[in-house]
Amino acid sequence: MIESPLHRFRLVLFVAVAAVILAACSDSPTDPLLPDDDEVLVTSQEIQQILFADSESATAGLLALENDETVETFSLHGPATYVYASSSGRFGVLQQRPQDRVQFVDGGIWTHNGRAHVESPSLLGFELTDGWPTHANVNGDWISVFFDGSGNAAWLNEQDFFDGSPRVAFEVPTGGPHHSGSATLIVNGQPFFAVAPRHPEGEILPTSVEVRDRDGNVVATVPDCPRMHGNSSAGDVAVFGCVDGLVLVRPSGSSVEALKVTPEGEMEGLGLRNAWSATGAPFIIGQFSSPPGQQPSRRVLALVDVSTGGLTPLPELPGGTIDHFRAVEPQQGQAVLLGRDGTLYIFNGSGQLQRQVAGVVPTIPESGATTHQVSVVENLAAVASPSTGEVVLVNLASGQVDRRINVGGSPSRLAILGPRTDGLWEME
Repeated sequence: MIESPLHRFRLVLFVAVAAVILAACSDSPTDPLLPDDDEVLVTSQEIQQILFADSESATAGLLALENDETVETFSLHGPATYVYASSSGRFGVLQQRPQDRVQFVDGGIWTHNGRAHVESPSLLGFELTDGWPTHANVNGDWISVFFDGSGNAAWLNEQDFFDGSPRVAFEVPTGGPHHSGSATLIVNGQPFFAVAPRHPEGEILPTSVEVRDRDGNVVATVPDCPRMHGNSSAGDVAVFGCVDGLVLVRPSGSSVEALKVTPEGEMEGLGLRNAWSATGAPFIIGQFSSPPGQQPSRRVLALVDVSTGGLTPLPELPGGTIDHFRAVEPQQGQAVLLGRDGTLYIFNGSGQLQRQVAGVVPTIPESGATTHQVSVVENLAAVASPSTGEVVLVNLASGQVDRRINVGGSPSRLAILGPRTDGLWEME
């Protein structure tokens, strides 16, 4: 059997414990715990994990990339409707919309200052119970979850999870059920919390955006955002979609400002409908479209520059392919799209198509398709393939399928846990 670095680390840990016991019986207080040449270095992929959830059963699994084995299986309240990772990559979040629950997995592996820390994975006892958790945003230490069924927005700070005391650290009740979203901005090290309040007549989509400080005070607002839908944030910028444009929230001195932006040029007449990004990313992917009922209908993906707010339309995918899922890799500044043709398309931050990886998953039906979620970190994409029961790993640098891991069932939602960047890590 080939010995893996993680296996060697566990062996070294056993030797270390034995050395402590022996040292307690030794007359020499200078006996080293471990010799210097016992340092264990591992690559990122040797300690990365994939948290995947089945589209049909109330289960989730934790897949170790060191050996492609499912090392843990977790029982959930229902099939996960959305899975994502905290900024550090240690914790995974599993939203279950019909069951009104949000559960959390501690993958047990995180990195810091060139060192990797390893603990046993677990499903946390802490969970959120509220109506229809649907939308989420991760920016810095902050995780926000918006509940369509209650109109509540809840924010959690990852440091509370590290401290062993997870809690809702900030919340905004918007006044009743509606379809909305929430986001976090980090300005001068301080969080600001953005949310769309409920429509005054109770319609499903809001018409405005508000930003609050840590004390709950409204510090910025845009009242003119009809049919608000779709939002995301990266660093100190957040966007919210309007039927006729978008709301851009950005720093202003020690506080923030919120302003309405109307696209011009080739994007004139389009509004932001959905948005995606990642902590540390230089842009937000925006899905823009013409107002409902307008003909001819138009749909454009564009990169929203977090420094300038400028819009860079992405070229259409080859052959008129429509994108099925989108993800942002912040280290290399890449937009990664899974097309309905089963191809993974990789764009750089200038909107140029760098690579195409064909045949990642079978062709995805135009309607009634199970979600094929994509999760990315530096040089690595994990793609859910529910029709084949696989998690597919793609090397973003080479543009090649690295391997296909059969996990059984119908894996649909997933997130990469562990290191966010490529490199070597010293095991602790």
